[in-house]
Parts: sequence; C-alpha cells; structure tokens
Amino acid sequence: MDSARVDSLLKYVGFNKVSLTKEYRIKKEDSNIYFDFNAIAKGYAIDRLAVMMQNYGIHNYLLEVGGELVAKGINPSKNKSWVVGIDDPQVIEGRQLKLMIQLKNKAMASSGNYRKFRVDESTGKKYVHTINPITGYTKNGTTLGVTIIANSCAEADAYATSFMAMELEEVKALLGSNKTLEAYIIYLDDKGETQEFMTNGIKQLIVK
Repeated sequence: MDSARVDSLLKYVGFNKVSLTKEYRIKKEDSNIYFDFNAIAKGYAIDRLAVMMQNYGIHNYLLEVGGELVAKGINPSKNKSWVVGIDDPQVIEGRQLKLMIQLKNKAMASSGNYRKFRVDESTGKKYVHTINPITGYTKNGTTLGVTIIANSCAEADAYATSFMAMELEEVKALLGSNKTLEAYIIYLDDKGETQEFMTNGIKQLIVK
C-alpha cells in the first residue's frame, strides 16, 4: 500500500482511541475501529482447553495448536518433564529443530516471519506478515524468530508477536524488567550473521 493509504488506516489504530464506560460498554472514537485478537487467539484457546483438562481432573498433559502449547505435570510414559522443540527459522524446506527444552507447568509460544511472507515479483522485495502498529508498515527487522515461555499461553503468544515488531534492544530491556517471561530469540547481527539471545531461564531448560 502507498503512504496515503497507510496514513488513512493509522487513524483507526491504538487502544487510546477506545475506552470503557461506567456501564461497561465499549466507546470508540471512530465507528470503523475494530478489535483483532488474532495475535493471541491460539494462545487463549489453548488456555481454555487447559482449564477444561483441569476440570476433568487431568493433571498431566501437553496441549499444542499450531506451535503454541501448554505443558502441565509430567509425561506419564517417561515419568519426566515434557520435552518440546523450537524450529530453526532459517530452514526453508521442511522443518529442523534449533533446540529442545523441558517444559513443566508453563506455556510456550513462538512467532516469526520465516514462513508467512510475500515477495514482490517486480522488485524482489520481501513483505512479512508482522505489521508495526506505530508505522503501519511491515516490520522487516533483523529478528527471525521469537519463542516465549510464560504462565499462560495467551500471554506468551502476545509477547512473542509483539517482540517481532520491536527492536531487539527494546525487547531485552522489557525482559530485564519482567521476570515472569523467558525468551529465546534468533536474529541477524550487523554483518548478517545468525546470532542467538536467551534468558537464563531458557538456558536451564535446554535438553543437552
């Protein structure tokens, strides 16, 4: 889209343009504003499935939908913590795991631009599916993939998506102030070489 089209859409973006009245009704500055919860939809759905499992008295389970998951208790067949894999974002054909981690009583979500993108046939420019809500344009940053471990899958899903639209230094600063999150990030440095960043909590969960 050209800049005029993007600018016209940005006027509908921002929670500051929406409020909740005393009667608990949603008030919007413009009637064209709408909510899109796609960024946390899978995570929230898995959280609700987890509640259902608990209500049925099931305490050892691994729920997964499209890469987002919740792990509770242990793997009964091995009497050990659940072990899950994180995809390598630089493998185009098929799938290859970057690392394996143990997960117990936590949720995990991953986000990346390595599978969902389009390439302009005339210019060869790559357009990813993550849009920066501040600029209105796709975020062609150096971050290739983000995996977040949190207490709920909706939260992990939200942060994983948000971090794809943020600069890496901003992400590191947020992780430093929020001790409830663990993160594993694959990115490209100034030389275009692949690098990794992970919190100490992730390091302790890696299966050697």
